[in-house]
Amino acid sequence: MAPFQNGFKAPGHAKRLSGNALSCLFIGVVLMAQACAGTNHAGRGSAETDIEPLGQPTGEQLSQWVDLTAVANRDTFPPAAEDATLIYDSAEKRIILFGGKNDADENLNQVWMLDLNDYSWHHVKTHGQPPAPSEDHVCVYDPVNQQMLLHGGEDGDTRNILWSLDLCTFEWRDLTSPISPRLENHTAVYNSISKSMVLFGGETYGIHSNEIWSLDLDPESATYLKWRKLPARGAAPKPRSDHLAVFDSLRNRMVVFGGWRKDERMLLDDTWAYSFHRRKWRRIKTKKSHPPARRHAVGIYYPPRNWFIIHGGFGDRGFLNDVWAFDLTYDVWINITPGPQPRIDHQAFYDPISGRMVIYGGDAKLARKFHDVWGLDILPNWEVKAILRATGSELRRRRR
Repeated sequence: MAPFQNGFKAPGHAKRLSGNALSCLFIGVVLMAQACAGTNHAGRGSAETDIEPLGQPTGEQLSQWVDLTAVANRDTFPPAAEDATLIYDSAEKRIILFGGKNDADENLNQVWMLDLNDYSWHHVKTHGQPPAPSEDHVCVYDPVNQQMLLHGGEDGDTRNILWSLDLCTFEWRDLTSPISPRLENHTAVYNSISKSMVLFGGETYGIHSNEIWSLDLDPESATYLKWRKLPARGAAPKPRSDHLAVFDSLRNRMVVFGGWRKDERMLLDDTWAYSFHRRKWRRIKTKKSHPPARRHAVGIYYPPRNWFIIHGGFGDRGFLNDVWAFDLTYDVWINITPGPQPRIDHQAFYDPISGRMVIYGGDAKLARKFHDVWGLDILPNWEVKAILRATGSELRRRRR
């Protein structure tokens, strides 16, 4: 599907959307992904699966998108909307955003806060020397030390920087060390079991990686704020950038999807899990029921259903707006719904106050970047087994 022509929505945009498929969204599997996202669902290099979609959507409503930009002040929002990073500060119940590119493609280093009561933005004045403007960096929230940690990125050259933003005083601190890996377009997750920030993949001056790096964030540990490269047994994912990753605390693993292989000019559609206990990778077989290949998408952990939800990105046929949920209990992908206007390089988070997945910003190579806020409501009365039965899919036995 070609991107919409207007990259910035006027207040009446939500009313226009209410008359089309975005306001009444139904369960689907592969057929919905092809029809709504306009992508070619060619599974390149995927392994076989035990799930075969057989039927059309049932018409039962599973989810719907809500335009939250109308609630917020449309005249006050971060100038950076592409390639920014954000975290959810669970102690103060707020969103903190850093960096990214503005409408003129200039990299910034501002900090903004999103109030989750009315989704209004507020510019935050920080203290101390801030990190230089950048893009393609990663951030995690460290609840033990009440800080946001920023790593890597680029503003011409790939960086190995590590900065801490104290979320009580909003003071910046440079924690960069010579051992810090030099990466951009990588992923970072917070491992709540080991109290560490874990990096995977990315690139250094255009050379892709599939290494896993861990930063110890336990202040009681002898290796506090020390980096180490984690071992990985067995076959590993191909080196990649622009992929997605999430931490699955119930099974102490990191789940990775998609990305980009620059040397092969290949978009990826594979799903992998790294066990922190076994120090081993496992490819999850999802060939016939998984999202189309993509890069530059967003993904979050959705606690109410133990899902890894992804949205948007760039695929074989252009910008995407489809939404998929990977059920971390059964290791299966479920196509949820189309989303707002197709986009890349936006940001997403789980809002525990409303119980929604929320996305902000992004780009589709239009006159302006997106500065909108959208929320995804998942209706609570459907079990995953019922969803898969309704769509003609079958559950395979969970692998431990």
